[in-house]
This record gives sequence, C-alpha cells and structure tokens, in this order.
Amino acid sequence: LDQKLISLKAKLQDAKQSKAYANMELLQQQIKARKKQLLPVYAQIATKFAELHDTSMRMAAKGVIKSVVEWSGSRSFFYKKLNRRLAESSLVKTVRKASGDDLSYKSALALIQDWFCKSDIAKGKEDAWTDDQVFFTWKDNVGNYESELSKLRAQKLLNQLAEIGDSSDLRALPQGLANLLKKVETSRREELVDALRKVLG
Repeated sequence: LDQKLISLKAKLQDAKQSKAYANMELLQQQIKARKKQLLPVYAQIATKFAELHDTSMRMAAKGVIKSVVEWSGSRSFFYKKLNRRLAESSLVKTVRKASGDDLSYKSALALIQDWFCKSDIAKGKEDAWTDDQVFFTWKDNVGNYESELSKLRAQKLLNQLAEIGDSSDLRALPQGLANLLKKVETSRREELVDALRKVLG
C-alpha cells in the first residue's frame, strides 16, 4: 500500500533487469529501512482491527457471549460456573442411572431442566434456569425431583421385566422372584406378594 515502497521495489526490478548490482544493494537497504519505519504503524493498525472483532466488549455487543466478566470477580464467577456444571453432571449421572442408561447426557439434562422449570421455585421466573443460586436451592432439596426419579426407576424395572418376558426361557422368572422376595424385609414382602396376587388375580 505504501507508495514509496512500491516505487523502491519497481526501481529494484529495473536494476535487476539492467544488472546494476551496486544500485540493487542500495535499493534493498532502502526497502529494508522503509519496512522497519512502517512496521510500528501497521502493527498498531492490525491490533486495532483485531480489537474491533475480538475484545470482550465487542463479542458481548455481537451476542457471542452473554456478558463481560470483570477481572476482579473472574475467579469467583468461574468457580460458581464450574460448581454448577459439576452439580448438573452429578444429577445427570443420577438420572441416567435411574433410567438404566437409556438416556443420553443431553436428554437427561433436558429432563432435569424440565423438572426444574415446572417446580414451584422456578415458576414465574424467566431466567431461573440460569440463576445458579436458585438451581442449587432446588437441587439440594431431593424432594423436588425424587418422585420423578422413582418413575424412571419403575420404568427401568418394567423394561427389564418386559425383556425377561420376551426371552425364550421364562423358567428363570419364578426363581428370580423368589430370590428377590427373600432379600426384601418381611413387612414389605407381604405387600409385594399381595400386589402380585392382585396382578395375577
């Protein structure tokens, strides 16, 4: 872009064609000096151009990030975010275990978010899911989602029993039920036997 540099390079080309070697060396030194002179200006322009795209303020304005984290509060901010992700991951693991690993991580997290948004603690609050404090208040009270986990466990058991029913060898089922009943407490065993009688009716 620099006219002086363009002119020097054209003169160097002419000197090469006319084989004026002494002149060529002088022109190369002048080109080198000119580049050295221009470098700080171009570096400053390039930096400014990059800042127009990659600064946190610009990224926030474009909607690439939600907000700018101030350096002074960054440690606390990222600690809370990491703690939140770990808590979500732990709960997802519990949900996946309850469902028999039928759910993917993403599906389990979506299920948790659905339970959370339907809970009393989140009603009427648009951005409740993104509020870490509200999330922890909800998560720490297992009663908020225990019934949902019980439904998943029951469905898992039904699926397992359906698999056994679909298998060709049903002779193992009575023995499996007998072993299960032996492990259950006496009071609960009677309840289960009564429930089975009603079903078999």
